[in-house]
Amino acid sequence: MDKKKPKLLRLTNKILHYGIPVNNLLVQNYDLTLAHYGEKLIGDDILFKQIILTPKKIGPFIYFKENIYKLCQKFDAVIVLSDLHILPYITLGLFSKRKFALTYYGIGVSASYNKKFDIDKRSDLIRFNLMKRADSNVFYSEYPIQRYVDAGIKRDSLFVAHNTIQITDKIEISHNKESFLFVGTLYKEKKIYDLLNAYYITYKKDKNLKSLIIIGNGTEKSNIEKWISESGIAHKIFLKGAIYDSTLLKSFYSDAIACISPGQAGLSVLSCFAYGVPFITTFDAITGGELFNIKNGVNGYLYSGEVSELADILILLNNDKEKVYELSKNAQEYYFNNRTLDMMVKGLSDAVNYALFNVCHDTK
Repeated sequence: MDKKKPKLLRLTNKILHYGIPVNNLLVQNYDLTLAHYGEKLIGDDILFKQIILTPKKIGPFIYFKENIYKLCQKFDAVIVLSDLHILPYITLGLFSKRKFALTYYGIGVSASYNKKFDIDKRSDLIRFNLMKRADSNVFYSEYPIQRYVDAGIKRDSLFVAHNTIQITDKIEISHNKESFLFVGTLYKEKKIYDLLNAYYITYKKDKNLKSLIIIGNGTEKSNIEKWISESGIAHKIFLKGAIYDSTLLKSFYSDAIACISPGQAGLSVLSCFAYGVPFITTFDAITGGELFNIKNGVNGYLYSGEVSELADILILLNNDKEKVYELSKNAQEYYFNNRTLDMMVKGLSDAVNYALFNVCHDTK
């Protein structure tokens, strides 16, 4: 008879389509239930159970109609989104009589569209004191680990599950790519106008500049359409809107010299790398830690934020096919050697198993 799987509850905010595969993989080792306050996912590809929570917002904080602590007591282990604004989640470690193994999972430092990565340290003391009460912590990157060790948290209780997505098709990389690419929601914070202005400057210097394809919707879409219309280079810049068809997206990635997002480096970094697309962004881009995957001049470029500097990078890549091919190969190898979904699942599983062991042996 197969050994009974531990009952694992994952508490999060909402589940997006790219989050389904990681949870389906966790089902192989755990009897997994996801509790969240997004829309319920429906489909034959959903292998885990779901509980839909009823949120109540008071100021910047979120509470729930449901008793989260009592819910957790029904499980062997709980892995929780470490968001300080979701009070029933972040305070679970304060319950001294809990029976479940507790793991916090998240960025580990402050980060949002309005705050650069780890720039705001005002909440660090609260964050450390709450998260040190868990049996283990797991982060999106290695970056926070030393911070937590310095705060007095045991090093062997700290794990990394590099945030990534599932790409299994290792495509052949072309030597003749024909476009630059932007993929993502169209927000000002992503500094897409820096990209547009850099592209304009570059085109004025080199009329053979490859086209720019923008994929995405968002609050800036109409303004971007106006900018393109008035720029005089509408024959070079193509705004495609949101695209969710994976086959169509793959075709755009396959033809991309580089993906450029001056203001943000999120999960799109990993998507690009998997398809052999170098990523270009600023040193201080908004990130949850994905920025640290970019090795300057190896699998992408990081720059200071000057539009002229980005224009120089566009010129270089437009005219040096061998450099583009080298960057593209490095990006793809980096993903398949270091950032596959199996590796992310292992990091999560290691953290949960460590927590389960400590609870079972009463060593925490």
